Amino acid sequence: MKNILFIDRVQLGLTTDCLKYCEYLKDDYQIRFICFDNGKEKVHIPNVKVIYVPRFGNIIIRAITFLLYAIIHILFFKGFIFVFNFPHCYILKRIVFWKKMHIDIRSLSVSPNINQRNKYNSQLERDISYFNSSSFISEGIQKKLSLPKNKKSFILPLGADILSSTNKSFDSIQLLYVGTLYNRNIIETVKGYIEFIRSNPNISSHYDIIGDGENNELLEIAKYIKETNMEKYITLHGRLPYSSLKPFFDTHNIGVSYIPMTDYFEYQPPTKTFEYILSGMLCLATSTKANKEVITRNNGILHKDNSTAFQQSLEKIIQNRSIYNSNAIRESLLEYQWKNIVNKYLLPIINQ
Repeated sequence: MKNILFIDRVQLGLTTDCLKYCEYLKDDYQIRFICFDNGKEKVHIPNVKVIYVPRFGNIIIRAITFLLYAIIHILFFKGFIFVFNFPHCYILKRIVFWKKMHIDIRSLSVSPNINQRNKYNSQLERDISYFNSSSFISEGIQKKLSLPKNKKSFILPLGADILSSTNKSFDSIQLLYVGTLYNRNIIETVKGYIEFIRSNPNISSHYDIIGDGENNELLEIAKYIKETNMEKYITLHGRLPYSSLKPFFDTHNIGVSYIPMTDYFEYQPPTKTFEYILSGMLCLATSTKANKEVITRNNGILHKDNSTAFQQSLEKIIQNRSIYNSNAIRESLLEYQWKNIVNKYLLPIINQ
């Protein structure tokens, strides 16, 4: 068996990409995975040995500890080394410079502060320059960065599993949002949905929101729902584990992929867009460049990032509900299943 060393600061199982790479590579590769121990439930995958780095001390001590663990394992490792980008990861390549290493970029900076974004993205370009090859979640993100012309660069897109095989009925509106609330303005979808309810009192509907933020976004939304007396129409679940999401994907028919239409989100493909559609759910998505690449008239509706546009999109769904079909929705993105992503995009990187 060939050997792969994955290095990621996030504990294995907390991000879908890393988990799926390991699940679909485990039969043909011996995998070692270095990550922090974030105190979450640990996953166990055959042929995947996870090295957990303890989290203790301040941020500097944690960073040094992680780098030391990674460097020691790199020194004695024979195989392909795949680094998920993290701040100052270039240090690995500078110290163990003779080892061939690949860096993967899942996101540019999404900070609202332009100076912070520019600083982060400039550092990202410097990090990439040290590695032998690089990969990016989308062509848009790849093109936003200045890359070394003498080094290989790949696209490694998002994927999704079919979380639900149930065929949905579109006679009612059963909305679902899954994801972070931080810097997403999800309250705009709540406002738009409430206006839709008031305009369509005879339409059966409900909105479930799963996720949490970093700046009291959940409390802000809860307060607004209470002030408008809409508790029976909207349920806030907070953060839930990935393993508990399937019942929601089985019973809901519309997935909300709401991302503010800004320069820094424009090329960032949202995981849930793929998961909603591959579960046979219609996707209600903001009209970012990334969403435009996968949303069609058969699997979703694109709209502007405000409450009025969200309400109007719900009106369109009601008007056209007879044309939607779960099987057709699901089939529109079958090529983006994780198994296909690994075979078509990840294996060429590993075997370069």
